[in-house]
This record gives sequence, C-alpha cells and structure tokens, in this order.
Amino acid sequence: MTVGTRPRPVVDGAGPAPPSTRGERLPRIGAPALLLATALGAVALGVRATGLARAFELSSDEMLYADLGASLSRGEMPQLADGRFFLHPPGFFLIEAAVIRLFGLDTGDSMSLVYDLRWLTAVLGAISVALAFLLLRRVAGTWPAVWGALVLAFEPFVLRNNSRVFLESAGGAAVLAGLLLLVHEMPGDHRRVRYNGNIRERWPGRSGARLVLAGLLLGYSVFTKDVFVFCAVIPLLLAVLWRRTLPRRNAVLVLLGTAVPYSCYLVVLWSTGYLGEWTRAKWLGVLRLVGVQQSTGFNAPEAPSLVGRLIDHLTQYGVSYLLLALCPLAGVLASSSRRPDRRLIGLTAVVMGGLGIYLALFGTFEEHFGYAVMLAGVAALAVCAAGFSERRWVSKRPIVALLAAFLAVTAVLGIRLETSSDDGFRAFRAWAATNLPASARVGVTSGTAEWAFENDPRFGTWPTARLLEENGAQYVLTESLPTREGYNSARPALLDWLTGNATPLFRQPGPTNGETVLWFIDAPALERAAAADVGGPSPAGGIDIVPNEPPRGR
Repeated sequence: MTVGTRPRPVVDGAGPAPPSTRGERLPRIGAPALLLATALGAVALGVRATGLARAFELSSDEMLYADLGASLSRGEMPQLADGRFFLHPPGFFLIEAAVIRLFGLDTGDSMSLVYDLRWLTAVLGAISVALAFLLLRRVAGTWPAVWGALVLAFEPFVLRNNSRVFLESAGGAAVLAGLLLLVHEMPGDHRRVRYNGNIRERWPGRSGARLVLAGLLLGYSVFTKDVFVFCAVIPLLLAVLWRRTLPRRNAVLVLLGTAVPYSCYLVVLWSTGYLGEWTRAKWLGVLRLVGVQQSTGFNAPEAPSLVGRLIDHLTQYGVSYLLLALCPLAGVLASSSRRPDRRLIGLTAVVMGGLGIYLALFGTFEEHFGYAVMLAGVAALAVCAAGFSERRWVSKRPIVALLAAFLAVTAVLGIRLETSSDDGFRAFRAWAATNLPASARVGVTSGTAEWAFENDPRFGTWPTARLLEENGAQYVLTESLPTREGYNSARPALLDWLTGNATPLFRQPGPTNGETVLWFIDAPALERAAAADVGGPSPAGGIDIVPNEPPRGR
C-alpha cells in the first residue's frame, strides 16, 4: 500500500463500494412493495368494516371525543357542555373536525356521530397496517413484514381500538409514518463497509428535510395524545446514547421537527389566554398517569383487579396479552442488533414495554395505553424473527412454524370478534324509536347511556328507586355486567330488586355490557322501593367513573 493513500472502503462481502455516499438518494419503495402494502391495507379495512357498527358496544370515551371534534368543526376551542377540554391535545380532534366539515356530518347527536366517525378510525387503522408493512420490510425483510402487517390486521385488541373513536389510531399511524421516514435515513446491511478489517456503518446521504419531516410526523403523534412521547421522543434520546444508533445531528433535526406541532398548540393557548387552564389539566393528567391520583385505571380504589380482567378476557384477547408480555423482551433482543435501524425499533419496544409494566404495577394503567405497546411489540418480534433467521446455525422452519401458528390463532380471534354481536345501546335505540311511548320517563344508570340519550328529553340519570319516583320514571335502562363490577352509578342491589319486581320489555345480551335491559316498574312497586331506598343514595353527580374511561369533561 502506498504511504499516504486512504484505504478504499469495501462493502462487506460485496466487492468494491462507491468512494462517496454524499448525495445518496432515498432508497425507493418499488411498485410491488406499494401494491402489497395497499393490498394489506385493503384487507385490514375490510376486516374492520365487517363489525364496525355491530361488534363493538358504545364507549363513553368515543362519544366524548366525537363531541370534541364537533366543537372544533364549529371553530371553537375543544370543549364539552361542562367546559373546555385540555386533558388531551387536539391532534385527533382536528382530523375529526376536517372529516365532519368535508362530509357534512350531523353533530347534533353524539351517538350517530360516533358511528359515522368510526369509519375514520377504521381507515386510520388500515393505513397503519400498510405503514407497518413498509416499515418492517425496510428493517426486517418482506416475509416478516407481511407477517407483522397481517397480525395487526387481525389482532383483536388492535381491532378494538381501530373500530372505536379513540385517539390511539391517529397517533399510531403518525408514529409509524415517522419511523418509516427515519429508518430510510439509517444504515441497513447493504450499507455496511469494511475499513482495514473493521466493519463500520455507512450512513446514506443526509437529508435534513426528510429528518425534520420524520420529526413532524412523530410530533403529531404526541399532539394526539401526550403518552406517545414514550414512543416518539424517548427512544430517539436513547438511540443517541445506545451504540450510536442515531447520530446527534440527525437526532437534533428529528427532535426539532417533533417539537413543532405541540409548540404551535402552546402558542395558540398562550395567545388566547388558556395556557393556565391547560397547565392545570396537564398537571392532573401527569398525577393520574404516574399513579399519584388513582381516579381511573385498574389500580384505582374499588376497581376490578387487572389480573381478574385478564383472566375473564383470556379467550378473547389471549394473543394480545402475549404480545404485551413479549414486547419488552423482544425489544431488548432487537436493540442488540448490529443494524441501527433494527436497534431503533428495539429501543421503542423497550420503552413502551417498560412503560406498560410500570403503569400496570404502579400507575394509571388504562386499556387504551396498550395500543402503542402492541405496535412496538409486533415490530420488535418481526425484527427478532428476521435476525434469528439470518443466522446460519438457526433453522428457519421452527421460526416460520411458530409465527404461522401465532398468526392463525390471531386471525381466528379477530374474525370471531368482528362477527360477534355487541350493540345493546344501538339495538335499544332502534327498538325505542317504535316501541317506547312518547310520554315515557326512563332512568339511565351509566354515563355511557346518559350521553347516548342526552338529546332525548324522556331520559335522565336516575339510578336509584328514589330518583326514579321523584322524576316520575317508571322505566329504567340497566347494563348488568358493568353494574355488577362496580363501573356504573347504579348498584347491584337495584338489579337484584328489578329482577324480582319489574317487567323486562327489551333485553339484548353482549360481551361488554352483559344484558342491556329496559325494565318497567308499576307505580305501587316503585313507591315501596323508593321508601326502602332500593339502590341506595344518589351517586355524586350521577356519573360513573369507569377504570378505563375518564369521566366526562375531565
């Protein structure tokens, strides 16, 4: 070798490499990959459309979020009937508002608006499946990407979130889109070069605009729900420290973009004088998240135990629980990869899996939080499968067999969920339109029912015999399962009394609410029940506090 000349880089195992990588273009996603991503997204949308109205009972959260989108569509700050709402940022509500304005949706009826907006979350879920395929194809290869996308297409817990008007579908899509752009700016196996026998990663040509755009997308996920900071920001900080997964310059550019959406929101709040209200709401939200205040979640007082809920729903969401448990372990394995792009996926799974463990043990673990853990867990498992299959001493057959079996069970559970019937409130509303007298007075016993029928003057929140009598109500609508578990404002004693002393006029079974029943109580029986104080004293405010659903307006 001539003294003073630089050694020529050689691509590991592939002969001479180009002398410079400056100006290297973004690796293109070919037409076949785009077609396959579109096909997988279409499958996911078809699965979600199957049971969108019939298979998922109304949730109080989704009616709250639909109303917030409606308020933005009218040009207002996010607000409900009882005041402005700053617990969550408005990223998803802005998307709702755009859809409401674009399609001219009727916002006067929360229940009808929810069923219209469920199509929005279903589409966002299908887009997430397509994005997950493109992301995993880049970091793990085609067959692990197809597996990961199909798992997300059929996974029952993911379906549950994508089929309701929840914040997580929009946040998850934004995270996946941001990571997809970011990993295309990171080295893969085809960008490893050898200098004097030492393997180094050859980074593609740096595109500041693409890194900032990736940050904007990641930042928008935080703009939909603050908890997404744990999969959009913290993994980037760890990536700078862990084996130089992400160079500091690149991380700074991404983080600058990440800060933009929320910073604009804070500027608007400051200019309109609402920053103080936002600060108070956020502080209460932080106290709830870390577990200092346990008003909601499975660690809340009198809430059913998390273990009990897991056992009760094992046959429905068994694969979901397995994914939640495997997420941190798969993250640790993926974060030890030689490839920076795979390490980033692994770090995301480590952070989200660790957050899930903390919230389950100490914090306010609510079911919605599991959605981001599911996305990170599936991605990390796909990366692990690709890594093991690339080792010469590991047989691919057991890996493929295990993944195929897992996918088959997931598909069976997902299809069973989508083809089930769980629409008690919707069925009752259709029945009441033709069978309930115009002069009827109906007591409802849960916050969900209160919001579902808030525009009908015949309905009121009267969950005790005394309140029913005081308001001249001889009808009462109950949901057996949440009442027995202590979720609703009605007490189990009221159900026991109704079973022996009232006449059921409408009955609809379902896995979420047990039996949704409309009871008729004759006047003498109601008078005796009121005198005996059946159902106990009226709950404060008449609104139930559900462990996985925050109270309205809070």
